[in-house]
Amino acid sequence: MRSIAPARIRDQLIADFPACRDGTDGPDRPASLQSSLLPCRYRAGMAFWIVGWCVLAVVVAIAHHRVRVGSAPYPAEVAAFMLRFENELASAHPEVVFLGLVPERFACLLRVDGQETVVGLHEAFRHAEAFPDEFTRMVANLLGEVREIGLGRVADVDFATAATSLLPQVRSKQWLADHGSFGDSGLVHRALNDDLVVVYVIDAPSTMVFVCREHLRRWRKTVDDLHHLAVGNLARRGVAGLPKGGVVGPTVVHSGDGYDAARVLLLEAQEGLLVAVPDRDTLWIGPENGQNLEQLMATTEAIAEQSAHPVSAQVYRLKDGQLAPLPTRS
Repeated sequence: MRSIAPARIRDQLIADFPACRDGTDGPDRPASLQSSLLPCRYRAGMAFWIVGWCVLAVVVAIAHHRVRVGSAPYPAEVAAFMLRFENELASAHPEVVFLGLVPERFACLLRVDGQETVVGLHEAFRHAEAFPDEFTRMVANLLGEVREIGLGRVADVDFATAATSLLPQVRSKQWLADHGSFGDSGLVHRALNDDLVVVYVIDAPSTMVFVCREHLRRWRKTVDDLHHLAVGNLARRGVAGLPKGGVVGPTVVHSGDGYDAARVLLLEAQEGLLVAVPDRDTLWIGPENGQNLEQLMATTEAIAEQSAHPVSAQVYRLKDGQLAPLPTRS
């Protein structure tokens, strides 16, 4: 997915709809919190589609927050190398997913054998310039080195080292069915409802290693042990602007750290609350009273369809501490 000047879109939306601005309108946001929270608080009767478009603008912006593709000017020879590299992956290594370039580094993010890892490209670029006819072999060797050295192996991760880096992610059950069986008997997961599951990752500076059942066996831990530890780590990482003391108006959380959807696990119990997690980096919460449900559902679906990391096109109602999906639109 290529950048489409999200900053201009967002600025125009804010100019057109001044009710939606960065930051809160009160002292309840700590000065130290540096997430890009866009809470949109509306008086009764104001149309909800403003919130929908704010969310959509946020998603376009944050899709390139951690990994950007084509958002910075590159010399022609570098651009040609990247195009050839992506094409080689697509044709010769379709199981490897190119996720984009890493900001401020000549490196890319690849998903190899189900794990996301940062791969430096300086040496590969120099080799391609010196030996252009060996490009196919160079890419194959690079991926071989990534698999041999760059990927986290179950035996390499002890619990004492991983404990402080364990974090939860919310994913769909379909995602789990598609991705949850790689390596060491599959991913550790816990059902959130009939549509969603919680999976767990070891978040290192350059890699995100999903926790497999073999990790738990070696660590002699249960899924509940892992869940409580990961949620506690997420809470210590920061609530990224989740309202304290109850949700008053529609709020969008998008810190861009990869765990915003998972922050649904940090919500305080509150009846009459609607929740949407269209992608990994977006959490929408708001009271049901006064909402345009049809517009909310349509916007959530649109975001999920366009996202690089979709979670769910559903809108949920928080009831008795559980997320119950609203009836789908006819």
